[in-house]
Amino acid sequence: MKKLGLLTFVTLMSYFSVAQTVSVNGTVTDQTGKPVAFAFVSDSQHPYATYTDQSGAFSLQADPASNLIVTANFHNEARVKLDNPSNVKVVMTAGDAPKQDALAKTTVANFFKPDENLVDHNVSINRIGTGQEGLHGSRFLFNDWVHGFAVTPQDSLKQSDVYLFNYDKVGGNLIFTRNKTTGMLVIKQEIKGFTLFDENAVPYVFEDVPAINPKRYVEVLSAGKKYKIYKDLGTTFIKANFVTNGITSSGNNYDEYKDESIYYVVKPGGQPQKIELKPKVLKLVFADDADKVKKFFSDNEGDIDDNYLKALGDYLNQ
Repeated sequence: MKKLGLLTFVTLMSYFSVAQTVSVNGTVTDQTGKPVAFAFVSDSQHPYATYTDQSGAFSLQADPASNLIVTANFHNEARVKLDNPSNVKVVMTAGDAPKQDALAKTTVANFFKPDENLVDHNVSINRIGTGQEGLHGSRFLFNDWVHGFAVTPQDSLKQSDVYLFNYDKVGGNLIFTRNKTTGMLVIKQEIKGFTLFDENAVPYVFEDVPAINPKRYVEVLSAGKKYKIYKDLGTTFIKANFVTNGITSSGNNYDEYKDESIYYVVKPGGQPQKIELKPKVLKLVFADDADKVKKFFSDNEGDIDDNYLKALGDYLNQ
């Protein structure tokens, strides 16, 4: 298998600790008024970034003293001031396709490395199972490669418009590709967190939290001044194990990637506390905001899942 060369990644140095932010909302279009989907929008001084959705709309927190930098394939880079943060209109001009010679360079030695064992060449991201009924589940978070960016321990953004990403739930690794057939592994020591965006530009935020799991990244469901809620997603591969003696049977006749999630809450200055997705447990964990928790449960019925827990955390952090 041939190794891929390192590609140029945009490095945006930041001063994260002193930043004050405002909510920024806007749209990105081309010169004809057509929305530019999945344009990368970032703060010029801090590690705040997002992607536009299919309608070209975006929303993020940014330093009002910063410019927004907007990049997208086949478009020239755009820079805009935040004169009106609530209605930023970005118009991008047509540009050339990425050049191969420019992509062969890197500004950070060994930031990424090829991993010939992680993802084979010329195969789909979902494996074909060997059991009678094939494969259930996936070792990857998304069914296809998605857009994203990473943050270094020095609070620098790492992103390239020619790269797509996915998260390996089994190994706990961020992987990336340029051609959708060969994947490479990100060096974990060089990344403290990353954000991946699904086909609807919904963000999935991950951080390296050794106190929760030193071997893999964990997902951030909600983050604020009061609480930070994490999801530690682990996935194991189970081979087809169907057996029968003609009278009774057990097991499955398909291979399976089985997910198992553990949830944690971290309060300011505290250690991660494992929680269960049960009303009684959540009321106890968030006892300092008992009235708000009671109101939230009263106003929001339904099963307590990831989305419910995220909504609760966001509400309590207001």
